[in-house]
Amino acid sequence: MPPVFQQIDRDINAVKDVIYENIASSKSLLNKELNQLYGQINKVEAQIKKLPKEQQEFLRIQRQFDLDNNAYNVYIDKRAEAELVKAANVSDIYVIDEAKNTGGGGTRRDSNLNYIMALLIGCSIPVAVAFILTLLDFYVHSPKEIEKLSKIPLIGVVGKMEHPTNLIVKDKPKSTIAESFRGGIRSSLHFIYDQESLHGSRTIMVTSSVSGEGKTFTSINLATVFALSGKRTLLVGMDLRKPKIFDDFGIENDLGVSNYLVNDCSLNEIIRSAGMENLDIALSGPVPPNPSELIMSKRAGEMIEQFKMDYDYVILDTPPLGLVADAMEIAKHADASLYMVRQGYTKKGMLDVVNEKYDRKEIKNLSFVFNYFNERGKYGYGYGYGYGYGYGAYGNGYHENDLKDGFIARIKKIIKGIFKPG
Repeated sequence: MPPVFQQIDRDINAVKDVIYENIASSKSLLNKELNQLYGQINKVEAQIKKLPKEQQEFLRIQRQFDLDNNAYNVYIDKRAEAELVKAANVSDIYVIDEAKNTGGGGTRRDSNLNYIMALLIGCSIPVAVAFILTLLDFYVHSPKEIEKLSKIPLIGVVGKMEHPTNLIVKDKPKSTIAESFRGGIRSSLHFIYDQESLHGSRTIMVTSSVSGEGKTFTSINLATVFALSGKRTLLVGMDLRKPKIFDDFGIENDLGVSNYLVNDCSLNEIIRSAGMENLDIALSGPVPPNPSELIMSKRAGEMIEQFKMDYDYVILDTPPLGLVADAMEIAKHADASLYMVRQGYTKKGMLDVVNEKYDRKEIKNLSFVFNYFNERGKYGYGYGYGYGYGYGAYGNGYHENDLKDGFIARIKKIIKGIFKPG
């Protein structure tokens, strides 16, 4: 390294040493001053602690007051400065001419027109929304819609009723639901039977478009109505894909139609008592891997024909017609077929399939049953080909009350109870 740079490094090191010494000296002095301040603080605190509590509290409040007062004085000074700056500013806006009323304002006629336009716009919005909702509504909501969508007759309307099981006719024989099956569907079926039945018995098939429209519900209650009238009735679970009947009667579905069709048991073994007079049940049995082949077999037809010889009425709970072809095979053995349509559940387009089969006469004596109908002031229960009697005063005393009282009716009852003479 050149001698010049060595001299510079020595100078730099000398300056650094001096700076370090100054820093150390300043730090030592500051520590001494800090210790002295701590000592003074301790002495003052010790003196304060010797004072009475009231005087200590006074000193604390005085100190806080001084801090707040100083802050307040600072804010006052800042405010005065801001007012001075504001007063020094001169506006550069000049009014050339005052606004004048030239008489061109709106008239009362214009105001009325505006009100009319606002009213029309306000009414058009909900009308447009209702129109759009109507266009997007693909479900069947009333018996009148069924009449417009199909030429198939409507044999009855079944109302809505809350019940833990499907055994409404058995548990509440005086309800309007029971009357819809008894006085509506059962009576109307007599007009559409094949009067030249070989065995004198009647076989009724119940089907629908999709699952959940009330096939099992209708099958169980229709069979119960026939049994209560003294007719030997058999309820057969022909839905080998999704059996349901056994749940309502509390019977194990371990032996049924599927076992008989594979020649695993005799016909008498699959027939069980439903727990009420004149009603027997043949459950569907375990779900087989080939339900369509079993339904189409010769043995299935022979089974149904044997049922016809042993019973007055045979009710067949079948799979949905709109999903599988099993119901078409079973329909060949039925004297009448009931097609379930559920309010707000069945889509209008689903009826196209059954309409096509009806036009081709692939199913004989086919009729619609409108299920789960709930609309006050209209059909209470179906009677005849779609005509119904309401829940009005004519039904009071004859049926169990299926509908809950409305809000106004409950208020009236409360008022009557309050002012009723004791």
